[in-house]
Amino acid sequence: MCGFACVVDLSGTGYARAWALDRLRHRGPDGEGIFEDATGTIALEHTRLAIIDPDNDDADQPFCDPSGRWTIVYNGEIFNFREVRRDLERRGIAFRTNSDTEVLLQGFIEEGERILPRLRGMFAFVIWDRETGDIFCARDQVGVKPFYYLLKSSRFAACSEVRPLMTLPGHSPELDPAAVVEFLAFGDNLSDRTIVRDVFKLAPGHWLKIRKGQVQIGEWWDVLPVAGDAPDADHMLEDLARELDDAVSASLVSDVPLGIMLSGGIDSSLVAALAARHLGHQELTAYSVAFGRPNDEAASAARLAKDLYMRHRVVWMTESDVRADFDDWLSALDYPCGNPTWIALSFIARAARADGIKVLLSGDGADEIFGGYNRWMKYLAFHDRVWRRVPVRSRRAAGRLTRPFVSGLAGDIARRAAEGGELFVPSRPWHDDTLNRFLGPVGRATAAKSPPEGAVDAMRRRFEQRSDRSDYLLWMSYVTLRTKLVEDYLHRLDKMAMRYSVEGRVPLLDPVLTRWAARIPQRVLVGRYRQKELLRRAAELVLPSYVLRRPKQGFCPPVLDWTQKLMYERQLLPEGPLFEDGLINPDALEALRPTNDRASFATWTLRTLVSWTQQHMTSAPSLPIAASLGRVAR
Repeated sequence: MCGFACVVDLSGTGYARAWALDRLRHRGPDGEGIFEDATGTIALEHTRLAIIDPDNDDADQPFCDPSGRWTIVYNGEIFNFREVRRDLERRGIAFRTNSDTEVLLQGFIEEGERILPRLRGMFAFVIWDRETGDIFCARDQVGVKPFYYLLKSSRFAACSEVRPLMTLPGHSPELDPAAVVEFLAFGDNLSDRTIVRDVFKLAPGHWLKIRKGQVQIGEWWDVLPVAGDAPDADHMLEDLARELDDAVSASLVSDVPLGIMLSGGIDSSLVAALAARHLGHQELTAYSVAFGRPNDEAASAARLAKDLYMRHRVVWMTESDVRADFDDWLSALDYPCGNPTWIALSFIARAARADGIKVLLSGDGADEIFGGYNRWMKYLAFHDRVWRRVPVRSRRAAGRLTRPFVSGLAGDIARRAAEGGELFVPSRPWHDDTLNRFLGPVGRATAAKSPPEGAVDAMRRRFEQRSDRSDYLLWMSYVTLRTKLVEDYLHRLDKMAMRYSVEGRVPLLDPVLTRWAARIPQRVLVGRYRQKELLRRAAELVLPSYVLRRPKQGFCPPVLDWTQKLMYERQLLPEGPLFEDGLINPDALEALRPTNDRASFATWTLRTLVSWTQQHMTSAPSLPIAASLGRVAR
């Protein structure tokens, strides 16, 4: 929906000033504003992408309550805001706009942080109490909307993106070595770190409070512990169909046109079919990408769009198309990424924006909560038939014996077995042997001191404290939902779509639906290790057979070609802090070759990281104080 920034002077010296607006305008071209407290304690900035109550300037932010005591900046949408508003109106609260922003602020004033579990949607926000000086921040349940913050030298700053924080006046960005190693291992950061020292992520389902200069962070939502027994088997399919319909219906709240990213697969097709139930014909535009390859899904998507009476547009991505945009795409990255498919989403967002579409629905999330990956079924079968049947002591011995003779994923699993660790962790482009070969001396020392899988180990301990379920699928879903899904797929959706001022929504990650799925046993979700068995049965009630019969193929852009021709052939020199500080071996840039799809992800991870740090870490000039920009409220 928007972009926001906030800076707070924790020392009381009064130097909090706006600085970020110029770097957030792509997120919100429809309105902007600045609030600076007269004492210099806090500055709040906002750029608006108007989706709810779009023609009402009174809904612009920073938004204050009538008394002037409370001020909010907020990114996202509260899908059930009308329901919450009706409840607040019954208590005598009056509203002057039709925006969800005002409902969120008034709900917080009335109920405090107790309002959070009532919210269905996606959000990241900051609320300031002028009377007490307290600040309250929160991020949505699943982490659809990003929340980055910097905490250093008696200053707290928060933002929708990383790069503005790096330009905060008086701040000199430096690399965090442990986060760099973690990023190389996973292609993103699974912990609360970023590769920029002192810049962190507020975790999904968490709040952050500042009172009298002290910062406190806490959790307000988690998919665990699973509350209640599994739904009655006799009504499970009926219940799932209802939950899916409710989730998609909720995500359609908008006062502007909507679009949908439609492949030929079950997940996006299910979202499209359910959305079509609630919207009139031609109210949705479907977008599909085509790469000119035999396995393109655009034709299958076009057939479904026609049957659903949707407009359909194919977005072509030839090599020349991608090459023409590649330099701009790379330079516009807010944060490095290990996944080449990010480019495809930016092409769709650009096409949608050119058509006047501000909101795109995505089918992301179903694979993670319903067990949709083929490799997951292999993990599950091996875990259930072998891993869990072998005593830990024997697994340790087997791991120690085999580790010297295996590499790649097998080497990682052997090491985890030797350490008494987990079979499954989120996918890694850089395995242990890659790290050992291409990290520099400081990087290897950092990896030894702070192993890159440390965040996963901590998550496993939390999982064991909160769940007594023995089925392994719940662990796989949980750790992926808390890490890879957020840091790769949801960040891809936010950063690539918002590059063109388009909001991405993920109906299948609705928090109510996500918690419902967590209650379902593995034997029902993926009976006999069949991918998304339960979801497929529910989809049969909605989708035509030609969609259900198509084999799952995933999103298949020409990753190898892109990596070889656009990334590997791009001239990069082993310069900058990654190499100068001894984090990465200078030979890595040439030696790590994209010889196949799997190797492409390792190459892409390295080269986006190097390009990004060379662009932003050698010199990140601070903008002048932006107090004169936009509307200033005091």
